[in-house]
Amino acid sequence: MSTDESESVSRRGFMRAATGTAAAAGAAGTAAAESQDEEGGDGEGGGGGTEEVVVGPGGNLEFDPADLEIQPGTTVHWTWDSDNHNVVPSEAPDDSGFEGTEGGDDQTYDAGHEYEHTFEVEGDYEYYCTPHRQAGMTGTITVSEDVGNGGNAGPAIPSSAKTLGIATTAAMVFTLGLAYFFLRYGGDYGDVGQE
Repeated sequence: MSTDESESVSRRGFMRAATGTAAAAGAAGTAAAESQDEEGGDGEGGGGGTEEVVVGPGGNLEFDPADLEIQPGTTVHWTWDSDNHNVVPSEAPDDSGFEGTEGGDDQTYDAGHEYEHTFEVEGDYEYYCTPHRQAGMTGTITVSEDVGNGGNAGPAIPSSAKTLGIATTAAMVFTLGLAYFFLRYGGDYGDVGQE
């Protein structure tokens, strides 16, 4: 090893750099996860997201999916894939505001039409397509705080935050492993015991 100060790295200097790098990686991971939480995450596991329902997919007389379980604050967005359909509620909680497509039983819509409703009130909702109700074109929506988290009301962790946490941990382990290697097998041993 060279004793030239410009080319050598002391163990203490290396440990300072390694510790600083690990701390910076941890802080960056925490800041990124907090930033994502403030932006609303990815919409999984909590109200405020959007669920899609296709009306008459491929000309079939059905809603796809026909049954949904969502949390309060979730918006359901219906998109028509074929002609002559509507969304008419047959059951909804009081004060839910769910009225279905404009015109009720008397108005149908064709492919390309869109309708959405944000479900704030917990309870069970049932709806149908008037011209195809007898053919079984019905749907249900269950709105509950407990949906998607097994009854635990705690917040869901977005998968990207989990990935970021794993990557940050791996970077810290790698940095500490590298520090151990240099301390064990390399370094400027001429400075040991000197300040």
